[in-house]
Amino acid sequence: MSSSKRAADPASLRLKQLSNHIGAPQKTDYPVLHYASTEPTTRLKDKVAIITGCNSEKGIGRAAATCFAASGAKAIVIADLAMDNLATWTEEIGKRYPDTKVEWKNFDAAGISHLDNTG
Repeated sequence: MSSSKRAADPASLRLKQLSNHIGAPQKTDYPVLHYASTEPTTRLKDKVAIITGCNSEKGIGRAAATCFAASGAKAIVIADLAMDNLATWTEEIGKRYPDTKVEWKNFDAAGISHLDNTG
């Protein structure tokens, strides 16, 4: 394929646009690299978020919860079927962003809790 056809390819153009938005990770004291800012704003003031898939140490759920709190969310519920790290992330995010109420819940996002014995 010629270079002029590659340049006009929509997928190539979209990848180029995306790569322009993604730079180096933010330099913060937060233990996980962030590409979005973790500086406090009011963008999500008075909003409530429920974020599933938050147990992983380097997962998108944890990063999303941090960014939502940084953006001024009123409350965040982080959830996962596995719960090894949920209390830790709740405490960590709550200390960093004290104006956001952070809670954790252990449930399956598909709606079937492993704690529910009703079948």
